[in-house]
Amino acid sequence: MENQSYGAVRIESAKFGKRGVLLTSIGFALSFGIMLLIGGYGPEVFTYNSKMSHLRINRTSQTSKWRGVLQSMSPENQLLWLACKLKRPEGIDQSVEFSFDQEIATGVWASNQAYNTSLPHTEVNNPPVHEVLYEDTTTKHIHFAKDSLYSDKITLFNFHSISYLTYVVFADFVSMGPLIDTAGHADEGVVDHSMDAEFEVIFVNPWYTQFEMKWKYFFVIVTLIVMFFPKLNRGGTCSKSRVFTSFSLVFEGYFTKLCGTNTNVWSFQQKWIAVLLVLLLLFNDPLIYYEIYNTNAGGEALGGVYIGLMATFICVLMLFWLCVLDETRSQGSLQASRGARGKSGMVRKHLFKGLFLGAFWIFIVTTYSWIRMHQKDDPTYEAADEGDRYVGATVTLAIFLVIYMVWFLAYTFLSLSQLKQLPPPFMMVFVLTFFTFIATLVGLFTAAMYPVPSAALDFIGMYSLYNLYVWTLAFVYAPLQSGAGVYSQDFDSMDGDSVSDGSMMGAGEDAIDDMQL
Repeated sequence: MENQSYGAVRIESAKFGKRGVLLTSIGFALSFGIMLLIGGYGPEVFTYNSKMSHLRINRTSQTSKWRGVLQSMSPENQLLWLACKLKRPEGIDQSVEFSFDQEIATGVWASNQAYNTSLPHTEVNNPPVHEVLYEDTTTKHIHFAKDSLYSDKITLFNFHSISYLTYVVFADFVSMGPLIDTAGHADEGVVDHSMDAEFEVIFVNPWYTQFEMKWKYFFVIVTLIVMFFPKLNRGGTCSKSRVFTSFSLVFEGYFTKLCGTNTNVWSFQQKWIAVLLVLLLLFNDPLIYYEIYNTNAGGEALGGVYIGLMATFICVLMLFWLCVLDETRSQGSLQASRGARGKSGMVRKHLFKGLFLGAFWIFIVTTYSWIRMHQKDDPTYEAADEGDRYVGATVTLAIFLVIYMVWFLAYTFLSLSQLKQLPPPFMMVFVLTFFTFIATLVGLFTAAMYPVPSAALDFIGMYSLYNLYVWTLAFVYAPLQSGAGVYSQDFDSMDGDSVSDGSMMGAGEDAIDDMQL
């Protein structure tokens, strides 16, 4: 509940009540369920090119070569990724676990013309052929687990933008046979054992790209409506219409209402929600069109900026939760006086939380930037090849999330006595917050928030959840005042409408007329 020194908000209206809780909860659950259904039936994120599959690697061959062709590519494919896994060599029992380091030379030629057999042999300096990756030789660690027919999958290269129509890909395995003999302990009777190499060329399904762009712009437009929809005329006969009042109640923008009140009566939550709405707008990626279709360095730079904006929204949201729970815990109730503490005291109290989430933000952004920078300089780079660094980054992420989870749950436990006293509208907000908190931890640890998710359900699920959550906060915490401009600090002076501590901030129908905002 809000401090009585602040302006009343919609959720505190006596007319919101149980009906408002029920309708808001049903609206949230129904909208989220529909979005999950849309995501579940959405297009596949990745397209796997199955035409390039097998290459026979013989012991007697000095170098085993493979070549594949990709045609009709476009910026909507977003990325190009070549992966490979090897089939267990003939003559090596499946119960044997072994590994070895293999040199692989990878090259990529590209052109904006349709493929023909002479393309790979055309001189690079003669347009339109471009040498995107020049037979870059890297050493990959090949590992066969016990009882596994195939090796672990390895990445040969990846590009994060598609600038050409046609790509011709080469992969040369150097001196394969002796490595198999040494590492695999092949049967002595096998003179010329061999193995298959299975390749996967992976890129984003253009239908998914269109799906993602449309939904992101949908979220952007609705967020702008939630923020800035203008105040509707309340004069004349329209103001007596229940239909008009209902539309006005829902669609009048949060900032439109907030700017219509004195800044001195903006509450703790209202200020936070204002920040979250701005960050949500940026989180919804309004520049996605330019990130995809601007295939030069500018598009990649915008993609990097978006990662920073995404991380900022997530970290600020997590900070908001800790700060609100701490205020609930330390003040005895959400209605206790916060006005007595100045801004400097508030900053000191929550400074450590901000530093912790700031460190988390730095970790997310620097880790992503490190990977993207290395992949840009060396398309054959794979983060998993970093070994201890990769493990260290994964462990660090887990430590951050565990610390935050314990912190959040500790504040929740210490606030139980206050939370139990919350009226139904505020309990609804807490339940939605706890649900979003759990989803955030799961999403971060499973990489569901990665710019290119593994499934459309991951994308639509996380984006719709955050949007619905912040929109709901903006709805229930929108400023509420009577036609006479009465704010909550005036309620104590109203005959028969005084508000006692620990009670829901509500007044009679005469004090708050038709929940008009």
